[in-house]
This record gives sequence, structure tokens and C-alpha cells, in this order.
Amino acid sequence: MKKTIAISFVSAFALQVYGADLGTISVESSTIDVKEDLQTESSSVGFVNEETMELVNPQNLIDVLKTVPGVTAIARSGEMFQIRMRGVGQQQYMGEKPGVAIIVDGVPVAADAGGIRLNLQEIKNIKVIKGSASYLYGDTALAGAIVITTKKNRVKNESLVKLVAGSYGYKEAIVGTTYSTQNYSININGNYRKTDGYWKDAELWTKSLNGKASYYVDDTSDLTFGFDVADKYDQGGTRSNVAGVTAALQNPKGEPNTGYTKDSGIDLDKYFLSYNKDFANNSHLTVTGYYYNDLYAQISNPQDIDEDPNTPNIYVKEGNEDLVQKGVKAEYTTNGERFASLLGLEYGLREQINKSKTLADYTSYNSRKRAYENYYAGETSATNNEESVAAVYAELKYNISKAFTLTTNARYNKQQKDYINDSYEFDGSTWSNEHTVDTREFENTAYRVGATYEFAKAATLYANFSTGYETPDVTDLIETPDLKDQTSSTYELGLRGAASILFYDLSIFEMKNKDILGPSGGTYAFGEEMDNIGDSRHRGLELSLKTDPSKMFSMNLAYTYLDVVYTKHNIQTLLDDYTTRTYNDYDIVGNELPRVSKHTLDLFINYAATQNLKFITEIYAKSKYYADETNIVEMPGYAFVNLQAQYHFSYKKNLFEFFVKADNILDKNYFRSSFLHSDKRAPIGVDEDDVSITVDPGRILYAGLKCTF
Repeated sequence: MKKTIAISFVSAFALQVYGADLGTISVESSTIDVKEDLQTESSSVGFVNEETMELVNPQNLIDVLKTVPGVTAIARSGEMFQIRMRGVGQQQYMGEKPGVAIIVDGVPVAADAGGIRLNLQEIKNIKVIKGSASYLYGDTALAGAIVITTKKNRVKNESLVKLVAGSYGYKEAIVGTTYSTQNYSININGNYRKTDGYWKDAELWTKSLNGKASYYVDDTSDLTFGFDVADKYDQGGTRSNVAGVTAALQNPKGEPNTGYTKDSGIDLDKYFLSYNKDFANNSHLTVTGYYYNDLYAQISNPQDIDEDPNTPNIYVKEGNEDLVQKGVKAEYTTNGERFASLLGLEYGLREQINKSKTLADYTSYNSRKRAYENYYAGETSATNNEESVAAVYAELKYNISKAFTLTTNARYNKQQKDYINDSYEFDGSTWSNEHTVDTREFENTAYRVGATYEFAKAATLYANFSTGYETPDVTDLIETPDLKDQTSSTYELGLRGAASILFYDLSIFEMKNKDILGPSGGTYAFGEEMDNIGDSRHRGLELSLKTDPSKMFSMNLAYTYLDVVYTKHNIQTLLDDYTTRTYNDYDIVGNELPRVSKHTLDLFINYAATQNLKFITEIYAKSKYYADETNIVEMPGYAFVNLQAQYHFSYKKNLFEFFVKADNILDKNYFRSSFLHSDKRAPIGVDEDDVSITVDPGRILYAGLKCTF
């Protein structure tokens, strides 16, 4: 029985049916029980199943996603990472919308504050949809989507304990249990993870509890309740940043550097309830309600208010970012010999409340006004952004012949965004209150048309055209009323299939990103107005090669070639001399987007020495890239090697799994990420020592034991 949690409204179209028996085709829900059957999938997708998860043995989500070509995620420090696809949004620094929708068990998870926290042990599979995907997920999916399904057990009764220890005080403990009967099943898992970290003040810990409970109403329907609650602490926030290449080589841990944020506390809670019903005509219905909150508190903005180098900086800002999401979705799907359709409805509410309080008097340079400004203790700001989304969208698959399948999608999305801001400010003599209220409405459509043609046994040609969009925030529209929606369009052609023991997927694509929403001053330009800063063109090739992991030797290769340039852009104004505050203008049309390597390779090689013992090698490499839009500073490429051994054995009907793992075995302190905007320090002029760099810790060792009983 296929269970789904849905996010869509789909309408079927009536087309003439001929009499040949072609077997059953189907559309799958966009959110849960994702199948790895790609025969009629007209877009390039990556799929991570439980076997791949076991092979990778990840410490974070990035470890998994880099096995999929086209994902250009950036790992920074702690649990801070940025998921990008095909170079879209690489010019952004932090906090902006990534253009990638994240869906976990049917819940669209926004990650503006605390990020995405998952117990990787509980992931059943991950489907990565690459290219414009707003036809499925609306304005969060400009560049693609990551659809995560966690495990749901019905007949399996077992418990597990997993313990892991590693370098820099890393400790992790996972406990879980599953109990099932013919009428219900319950799965509960707890996780504790802590590390002292490599960088200065990098302590991090997470405590979490998650689970699912299903009640089987009858043989064709069930009710499922899921929850995931977590408490997180990050001591240093962004303290992994090192100022320039010289410092990165000499002082990679960033001592005694003071990071912009400190003592971040994060509470993440997610709940959902779904009803699933299968019908005799090979159709099914799902109705889902969800509630998700992400509560984030920190202190930030260190200032040397007494100008004494012998005393430490103090943090002058206290902030809270609270995000709440809730909604309900329904979906009805039908599957048949020639037709498969999906019909659904989504309504969601999202509220983000940002509060800031100044803790001490200080003076700081305002890059937007190009002048120093005074700030006073007691000043506050509270912003409430509320958003409602009502959407319908459609998918139809039609088998023209046994080999030829057409797919169409369309989504209509209506959004209302409300903005309320209250500020309490001091001008040096008088306190004043300011109250701002505004509301904006958006209506958008997105679509995909695609086809697959199986021209030979186990060889399928696929092609599609899709569109995407992202709407601006109200606060940006207040300052720049004529802001347009950012849009994308993707053309794609690919070939997938099997040759002997090799499974392959090769695609070429071109994405046009139009009216990019970004700060007028470019990367890391805090306080600048948002604008439609330009257009970009993304061309590339993606190759996935896999062999059967059950064989003695197996491999998993993901290769990405990306050529991403600005085809249109506002004149870039750059601070060329920090001392004299001298600015110069740059024409960056034709430049490469920053932090986009032309070549990225990830290769896993698995050797099963015995039935119980595996040796796994991973080779990861990226070519050089620019740290800035102006392409002044080029950063070197890098490569590293990870080694792992896994040993499985049984004792008294209990399964034991032991592993040892060495990440970056050759101990290379490569640059994980590099961000540059303007001259920041001597010598005068923009150069490599103005770059904010996160240095990889080098070799990290892990060892763990898992017992299933």
C-alpha cells in the first residue's frame, strides 16, 4: 500500500486511450515514500537510498548531498551549511533564501534561523530534484528541491544503540526502538551529539527526540503522527572565519579572533498528522496537517567600545529570530495503464518574528550611508513577517506508447505577505517610536513539460523545460517598490540507464536566472537596499555512475561541470581603500559567480573484503573559484581523501556494526569557504588578505559501534 503525504493540487486531463496493455505507470507524491523508479522521470534527479547512507556513514547532511551531482552545498562550521544547486545563489553570503526547497516527511522546512537538524540514522531516502522546481513547491524552489523521507516501520520490532567518538571531543549517542502489531506501530529515537570543535570557541551540542506512531484503521488506511524536537547550542557562531589567506595559513583556528555571533541557542520542533487511504481503483488520498517552529537566540556584533586593544570586545546586540510554520495539505492520486495523475491542495501560514536590542552605546560605520553612526543602549527593533500561501498544482503522466511517456506540471500560487515593524530609537537627545505596517499580495504560476523515451533496453532519453520564481520580502518592497520577482527557466536533456553492471545518468542543462534579488552592494553588503541586481546563465553537465553495492567491488561517482556567468548586472561599487573610504565602480557583466568551481568530483570506492568487512575510500575534489563578484581574488581548488572500515557481525541474534573512519586522511587544511566584499585591511587595496575564510580542520578520526537487538 503506497502511503503519501502531499503538498499539491493536481488536475488530470482527459486524453484518448488506445487498447494496448502497457503496464501501470504512476505519479508519486512529492513528499513521502519516494520510489527509485526513474524510467518515466523527465527531469534530472539524484537519489540517496539506505544503502548509500550506510556506505557514506555521514556525520552531517552535506556528507550525503555531495554524492549527488549538481549540489554545490557549502559546509562552514558546526552545523552551519548552505545548500545550493547548480550555482544558483552562490553570490549570497548568509541568511538569504537558498532557492532550494527542503521537504521532510511532507513538511516544507524553512531554515532561516536554526538550520536543518535531522537524525541521519532515521533517513529512509533523499530525492534531489535539480532545476527550476516551483511547479512542485512554489517560491522556495527556484533552483530545485531536496525531499527527505524518514523511516516508517510496520512489522519490524527492534531496538538499537549507537555510540560514536571522534577528534576534538566529538561524542554522539543514539538510542531507538520500534514496536509493531497488526494494528499500530511506534518508533522513537533519541540523539545526543557534542563537540569541542576545531576553531576557537567552537563548542556545539544537540539534544533531540523524534518518532512516529501509526494506527492502521484497516487494510487500506492509516493515521500517522510524527514529531521531532531538538535543543541546540553553538558557542561561537561564525568564529570559524579567518581574516585573509595569510592568517588562514598561519592561524587556521582563528585565535584570538572574535566572531560576529556568540552563544546561539536554538529550539527546533516539528509535528505532523496524516491520514492515508488507498482505494480499489489504484488511487489514494492523503490529508496532512503540520506545525513547525524554529526559535533562535544569540548575542552579536562585537565592538571595541573603549578602543583599548588590551581589553576584549563586547557584544552590543541581543537578538531573537522565531519562525513558526503551520498548514494543511490534501492529495488524491490515480495510477493506470496510460494515465497517472495527482490532485491536491495546500494552505500554509508562516510567521517570522525578529527582535533586536542594543546592549551598549557604540559607533559603527554604515556602508549604505557611507558614514559613521551612533547607536545607543536600550534601542530596540521588532519585526513581524507573516505569510499565507494557498496553492493548487497539477501533474499528469501519459503513456503515448510503451516507450514514450509525456509529463506535464502546473502550479498556481497565491501569497499574502504582511510586515509589521516597531522600532524604539535615540538620536542623541530624544527617544522616538516608529511603527510601520504594509501588506503585499503575489500571484505566480510555474510549469514543467517533459518526456522520456526508452529507445533501447535499459536506456532512456529524457528532456524537460521548467520554470521557477522567488518573491521579494515586503521589507524590501517598502524601500524598493518596483522590485520584480526573481525567475528562472531551465532546459535539460539527459540519458539514463544500465550497461552491464553500471548504472549511469548523464544530463546537460542551461538555466537562466533573471532579475536576481540581492543587496545592491553585493556579497556581505549589510544594510544595503535589495534590488534586482542582474541576470545569470548557468550551463553545465552532470554525470552519475553507480555499480551494484552488493558486489565485491562497487563505486559511486558524481561529477559536475558548471559554467556560471553574469549576463546582466548593476555596476558593482567596491570599497577599494578601507583607510580613506575610497569607492570604485566595476562592470562585472561576463564575470563568473563567486564560489562556483567549474569541476566537482565525488567518488566512493567500496571493497567487500569478506561478507562482514568493508573498506571504503572517498575522493572529493573541486577546482579553483573566485571569492568575489568582481573576480579580483581567485581561490585555489582542493581535494581530500576519506577512508573508512566497517565490520558487521551477529552474536546471539543481535547485530553489531563497528566502524572506524578518517576524514581528510592526508590532513589538508583546505579552504572550505571564502567570502570577499571590499578592502578590509592593510595593505591598501582589495587582495587575498581581505577574504573571510573558513579553514577545514584537516584530519578527523571517528570510531563507532552500533548494536541492533
